[in-house]
Amino acid sequence: MNVLAHEVKRSPANDDTQQKTVLKLSASTLCHNDVYNHKEQKLGKIDNLIIRLPAGELTFAIMSNGGFWGIGERLLAVPWQALVLDRNLKRFVLPLSVERLERAPSFESHEWPDMDDPLWATEIHSFYGIGHAMPQQRSVTEKGTALGHE
Repeated sequence: MNVLAHEVKRSPANDDTQQKTVLKLSASTLCHNDVYNHKEQKLGKIDNLIIRLPAGELTFAIMSNGGFWGIGERLLAVPWQALVLDRNLKRFVLPLSVERLERAPSFESHEWPDMDDPLWATEIHSFYGIGHAMPQQRSVTEKGTALGHE
């Protein structure tokens, strides 16, 4: 079910160099949405979100991949900065091939990794090509692409 149509609030960003739209969405709006790659191939679905407290920083989207009715599915912790929201198609885009995603670090629903482990976080961020020390702020795009990704 695609629930991105239930956007909570739109407000213009305070950036004179580019006209960006900042969306404020509820966590339940973000979960259960499909994730596609830049070649229109479905990669999975967002199952959960990891938020660092007390800062309130959204760090990872937990994406389910593969399987059927939950059997044989893998869970992947995707750095939030790696995902791009395609507002036109109301879904997320992860610019990664299906073949590369098959090699992504994953875990089972009953064995979550220690997300506070700096070695684990470095491995995950490195796999997705996201700098770990300074998370980038990604903007919402109309076409589903972001600077630096094709």
